[in-house]
Amino acid sequence: MSLLTKSDALIDLTPGRTAGNVWVQSDLQLGKPELARQVLAEAVTDMTNLGEPIDAIWCLGDALVGKNLEALEQVAEACVELLEPLGVPICYVLGNHEMDLFRETGVPRFPLYEQAVERPLWHTMDRLDQPWFERRCFGSRVVFFGDHADPDGEWCTSHHQKRIGPERYPYGPEVWRQLRDEIADVHEPVITAGHYAYPGGQRPSPLLADCLPVPDTVRLHMYGHAHIGDLVHNGERPYQRDNPIKGQSLRQYNISALETARTAGSHSVLLRFQNGLPTRLDVRCHLEHKWLESFELNAHPTPAGS
Repeated sequence: MSLLTKSDALIDLTPGRTAGNVWVQSDLQLGKPELARQVLAEAVTDMTNLGEPIDAIWCLGDALVGKNLEALEQVAEACVELLEPLGVPICYVLGNHEMDLFRETGVPRFPLYEQAVERPLWHTMDRLDQPWFERRCFGSRVVFFGDHADPDGEWCTSHHQKRIGPERYPYGPEVWRQLRDEIADVHEPVITAGHYAYPGGQRPSPLLADCLPVPDTVRLHMYGHAHIGDLVHNGERPYQRDNPIKGQSLRQYNISALETARTAGSHSVLLRFQNGLPTRLDVRCHLEHKWLESFELNAHPTPAGS
């Protein structure tokens, strides 16, 4: 049974287009709803004031944090109210902090996911227990990874490893290896993106270790979770955005973080496409209203093991 969507059935975020920009963000992660709304509103204003087109938004997890359901619902509402007026597709994955309420209270509620599955501009997993979903964007196939959970509360992942009910978790190493092999057979450029890094990046995913080596069809990976500048939780290469994938020349990029509590600044990136391929990644600080770094993306990475 195939794990990937057939090419002709893949939902296209940017039909008929091969060039444009994607705003990629992660880790809003502020427990006070009024502060979360303020920080996200400033980021939206900063990006829209640039006058550059934003053709899609990818939210790579930890938009929410904590176990106060009312506060979680308020932040979820703020995300919807502030991002939807841009009028573009919004892809969303869950991170470890979307699991806080479930892990700490046993209540399987995920307020932003619940909004996302009901709203036409939003794209996420069809079911809460799916470990990935796919879309096409400017001619590239994008595979999004995030934390996931049993809708009935039997198990969940957090930090992309089995946490609650690990003995009931249904996706063994053989599933992830099959996914890797199917990605290797895709006849179009592939981007992977999610809350976590592959091994070689900061605070990597144990589950994604079974996807190594990442196939040569993949052009780049982007992740959050390891907040840039956070010396407490991201002590390994705390300021390095451009990171290796273990044993490969392929690069992965830390795009975090929007939050302003654990790190200085409020950061996200603009991913630029030309001719159906990702070509450049530009890092923006929304508090200083300036570009910080830019990465030219290698369209033809050296094959693994060469």
